Amino acid sequence: MNTTSCVVVVGYNGNRVHDIQKLRELCKSLYNARLILLVEKIQPHDDQVADHVCSTSLAEKDVAASLELVVGCLNADSWNLIGVLPFSDRGVLLGAALASHFGLPGITTGEARAGLDKQIFRGLEAAAGTSPEEYRPVFSARVESLPELRERVVELGGKAFIKPACEGASRGCRVIHHPSECDDAWLALKPYREGGIVLEELVQNAREYSWDCVAGSTWVTEKTTTEGAYRAEIQQVVPAPLPAEVQTRLMAAGRHMSSLVSRDNGAWHNEVFLRSDNLTSAVETNMRPGGMHIWDLARRAFVNFDPWERWVRWAVEGKTEQHQPVARGYCGIRLLRAPAGGILRAMPDIETLARVLRIDLVEGQYAKRIGDSVSALVKDNFSFIGHIVLFNEHYGQLSNDLLRLAEAIESRTEVTCLAPATRAVC
Repeated sequence: MNTTSCVVVVGYNGNRVHDIQKLRELCKSLYNARLILLVEKIQPHDDQVADHVCSTSLAEKDVAASLELVVGCLNADSWNLIGVLPFSDRGVLLGAALASHFGLPGITTGEARAGLDKQIFRGLEAAAGTSPEEYRPVFSARVESLPELRERVVELGGKAFIKPACEGASRGCRVIHHPSECDDAWLALKPYREGGIVLEELVQNAREYSWDCVAGSTWVTEKTTTEGAYRAEIQQVVPAPLPAEVQTRLMAAGRHMSSLVSRDNGAWHNEVFLRSDNLTSAVETNMRPGGMHIWDLARRAFVNFDPWERWVRWAVEGKTEQHQPVARGYCGIRLLRAPAGGILRAMPDIETLARVLRIDLVEGQYAKRIGDSVSALVKDNFSFIGHIVLFNEHYGQLSNDLLRLAEAIESRTEVTCLAPATRAVC
């Protein structure tokens, strides 16, 4: 019986469906393999970017049943599975189970749990026998009830950071500035309580970075987050502009975080604090490609470097190479905010505006459409209305242009505010 080679991609976060197309093309060109996409719920564009789409649960309690289902489907249709790519936080568990079952490059399900559940990671961090000299663990505890939350926040001096234990894309992440905010925070986290809620000390006056790794190739990405009650990532720049000493510290922190969980994983997006005293601390570890187009930024910022190809080769051949790519400049993405809450009425043409401002645009896209409901309050990465991507050999010019263009777009975006009795244009 003839078999057809295939690579399975397990899940994807948010609006990353177009990244599946890149992976599909690489599987075809490198190995003449088809791409099978596993998702919990099939979305409208899934069948356009994958050769085949299957739906199955990615929940931890269903991993054994989902594994049996997928193995049965692959055998029934005579597929020859040659690689597994876990592409979402929830997909890491089933991805690990599939790789283990077929003897393919990947991690164990135990390692996958440690990467997915932030509290398991904190336990490994606390128990570590060694760590980099400049690295400091963050206090972290799981909270099961509102009274316990209040008690813990008081113990932490009245300020804390709360988040779901097993979510990504900044979903549910929230700052508590005073114990009186515990009630609202606990209510807002209701959708995530089943997966566990984690409370951590509030790290203040720190810069955020990520240690990004694909098949042994590593770099540091500069991260900017929004201020206020919620914290969502609004800007990323690859590579982060850093003095050599700070680069070394962040690299050491990222490597330490990955070594706590697994030495065999193909993709990491480890988020790291650089504290005001230049010590480092882990924000969290993610065992999949970074979001916000970070790998696309890296492909443009570095010489002859394609993270997507390296990831596919790792999944199929187990190919790993310790390598720091060489930068040819800086590539950055900035997300766009709605100027007010209401119904989106008009948006400027991004390409035209960039030309007027004499800014070279790499990419500009809207995630929302005219008539969509929008909010000025950014709660997570899905609250933004679009994004811009720029490249420049000079970091200062890149930062300036990202802000200038974003502000120009946002100030020309029109929203119809919906008040109880009136409709006014904001």
